[in-house]
Amino acid sequence: MNIAILTPSRQRPGKLDRLIDSVYETASKKNSIRMYNYIDTDDPRIKQYRNNEKNNVFPHLLDVGLTVFNVYDKPQSVSKSWNVLAKKAMYESKEWGADVLIMGNDDQIYKTKDWDIKLQKELEQFDDDIYCCWFEDLINGKSHCSFPIISKKWYETLGYFTPGVFHFGYNDTWVYDIAKRIDRCHFIPEVTVEHLHFSTGKVQMDATYNRNRTEKRGNLYHLDKVIFDETSDQRAQAAEKLRKCMNEFNGSVTLKSIKSLKESNNCSYGIMPHPH
Repeated sequence: MNIAILTPSRQRPGKLDRLIDSVYETASKKNSIRMYNYIDTDDPRIKQYRNNEKNNVFPHLLDVGLTVFNVYDKPQSVSKSWNVLAKKAMYESKEWGADVLIMGNDDQIYKTKDWDIKLQKELEQFDDDIYCCWFEDLINGKSHCSFPIISKKWYETLGYFTPGVFHFGYNDTWVYDIAKRIDRCHFIPEVTVEHLHFSTGKVQMDATYNRNRTEKRGNLYHLDKVIFDETSDQRAQAAEKLRKCMNEFNGSVTLKSIKSLKESNNCSYGIMPHPH
């Protein structure tokens, strides 16, 4: 199972390195995990991102090879940049393609040993490969899916990872809302990925937090809430696509079961003739 963690980052090269380090330090199958990071070309600290990418060596990656990829591209909403990363993770390499997509943030730290093995075990219960999972973030817990984990099948059914319509927020809520509509929400409390958000008091407000809340553009979360409320129909349509996919899988399984039963019993399920 190949896992891709998708992380837009801005003005936080050190925190991104911390995230990368925590992911691979705690993972079991390191060569099955790739990290794709989106950095704006106008980022004031882009030089440090490039230097870190060129010079940083993580001891636990020495025997794994290149597994961390920075994408330097135009400044845009993370609602769009997440999709750029998802597409690359899925299709850019002929040798490697993601089976699972995880929403990442540069203020996260992976804390649970063998988190990837635990995740794989949890996903085995979804035979049709349609799910929205999330880890314990020490803020929202079970109450909200802040960093969705979805399958390749989910992505290809909808054609996107995030909707691309928001200024900044509500991307996780969009995915979570679709999952609730099809009853495919699955919290994984055994894995902790701490979200070191300024609201916890564990870190200070920085330029990146401030950029999306108090500058001249206004509070982007408030703007995105309006967009979210106005796009319920789109999420209903997305849910219907996934539900259809689930039903088709269940129908296929049923037909296979009937065929297997017929073969094992050597009997016919045709219409019985009327006795004379």
